[in-house]
Amino acid sequence: MKEETKKVKKLLYDNRYRLGMVVLIYQSTLIAIGLVNFPYLDDAARQLNGRTDFAFSYSRWGSEIASWFVQGSRHLTDLGLTTPILTGCILAITSILAVYILNNKKLEWVPLACSTIIGLNPWFLQCVSFRFDSPYLALSLFFSIFPFLWWCNKTIFFCLSFFSVFAMCNTYQSSSGIYIVMVLTLGLRDLLSDTNIKELMRNVLIAAVSYFLGMFLFLFEMRFNPELSSRGGTTQIAGIFEMPQTIVKNIYNYFGTILTQSAKIWIVLTALIFILFLIKTLFASQKTSILTIIITCLYLVLAAVFSYGVLLVFSESLATWNPRYAYGFGVFVAIIMIRLTSKNEFKSINWVSKGISLLFTYYLISFVFTYAVTLEYQKESLEKQSVILATDLKTVLSDENKNIYMNRFFNETPILLNSEINYPILRALIPRNSDLYFINQIILNTYTGVGVSITPIPEEFDQASAELVLSNIYYDIYSKDKSLYIFMK
Repeated sequence: MKEETKKVKKLLYDNRYRLGMVVLIYQSTLIAIGLVNFPYLDDAARQLNGRTDFAFSYSRWGSEIASWFVQGSRHLTDLGLTTPILTGCILAITSILAVYILNNKKLEWVPLACSTIIGLNPWFLQCVSFRFDSPYLALSLFFSIFPFLWWCNKTIFFCLSFFSVFAMCNTYQSSSGIYIVMVLTLGLRDLLSDTNIKELMRNVLIAAVSYFLGMFLFLFEMRFNPELSSRGGTTQIAGIFEMPQTIVKNIYNYFGTILTQSAKIWIVLTALIFILFLIKTLFASQKTSILTIIITCLYLVLAAVFSYGVLLVFSESLATWNPRYAYGFGVFVAIIMIRLTSKNEFKSINWVSKGISLLFTYYLISFVFTYAVTLEYQKESLEKQSVILATDLKTVLSDENKNIYMNRFFNETPILLNSEINYPILRALIPRNSDLYFINQIILNTYTGVGVSITPIPEEFDQASAELVLSNIYYDIYSKDKSLYIFMK
C-alpha cells in the first residue's frame, strides 16, 4: 500500500505542470460562466425558495445529498463562484482519470488538453451553467469513468462499476452512455492488441452485468417516487412492441440535433478526427487490415449510438428538447481524441493527429468564452427591458387593471442573433428573452419587484375595442375589462 502511494505521489509530482494545465482550463472557463451570474433556468426559482427538489422531481438522490453537504444545510442559497470552482475540480479529476486509463497510464500534454472537452463540449455547457447543481451533474461524468481504473481487477471492477452506475443515475441519467463508450473503447484497444480474448470477454461481461444491475437498482428506486409518473415522456420508457421504432427515431433525432446545432468547422474537424483515428488504429493494430477496419468502423458506429445511453429507449426524443440530453456524443469525441493523440511510432500520423485535435480543442474552448459573454449580454438585455417595462407598468397598474397579457416577452440581444450565425447551438443554450415562460417572469419580478403574473394574449382579443393607455418604441399597452394587454414591437 505504501509503495502504491509513493507511485501515485511521484506520478502527480512529475506531471504537476500538465495537471495544472487541465485545472487552469476548467477553472478559467467555468469561472467565466459563473461571473455572469445568470439565473439559469431552474436557478431562478431556487434563488428565491432554496428548494433542492433533485430527489423527488428528478430521482437524483446523489445530487440531493451532495447538495446538503456542499451547502451545509438542506436549504439552498446561491454560493457564488463556489459551485463553478467545485465543478471545475470534479471535471479536472475526471479528465485526468480518463487520460490515465485510456493512454496506458501516461499523462501527456496533448491528450490532457483534449480531455477537457469531456466537460467543456458545447452540449454539456448547459449542465455547468446551473449555479446550484452543476457539481452534481459533473459527478455523473466522474462516476462513469472512475471504475475503469480497475479494468483488469475483476472483483474490484465489478463492485465499483455496480456502485458507480447506480451513483451516476442518482446524479444525472444523461451520462448513462459514457460508461458504455468506455467499455467499447477499452474493448477495442485490447481486441486489436495481443490481449487474451477470453480475458477481454470476461471484462466486457462483468461490465455488462454490473451496468444492468446498477440500472435495475435505480429503476427499483424510481418506483418509490410517485412524482415521476407525472413527468410524461421525459421518464417514460417505450413499450416492447414500440421499442425498435422508438430507438430508430431517437437515433435519427439525436444525430440530427447534433448536426443542426454544430458549427460547420466542428463538423469538418470531427470527421477528420474519425478518419485519422481509423488510419492510426489500422497502423497500430496487430490484426489484419480488413478485420481492423471492420472492427474499428463497428466501434465508431456503436459507441456513437450508445453515447446517448438509456435515452435511446425513452418514448420522447429528449435530445431535441435540450442540449444537456445530447452531451454523450461530445464526451465520445473527447475519448476518441485521447486515444488518437497518444504517442506511437508513426510520427507523421502522430503530428497530424495532434494538430487537428488541438485545433478542434481550441475551437471548442474558445466557444465556451463566446457562450459566457453572449450569456452576459442576454442577461443585461433582459435586466434593462425589465426595468423599462416595470417603470411603465407602475403608471398604469391598478386594482382594476391587474391582469396582464402579452404577445411575447422581451427582445433578444442583437449580439446573440449575430453569434447564432456561427454557432446554431446558442439558440438552445441561451434562454430566450422572448419566451413567456415562468422563468422569465420570475426574473422580471426578482429584478423589479412588480410582482405580476403574465399570460399570452387570447387569439380572440380585438385591439380596436381596447383603450390605448401607453405607447413607446418598445411596446403598446392597451386596457380592456380591467386587464392590460401588451404588444411588443
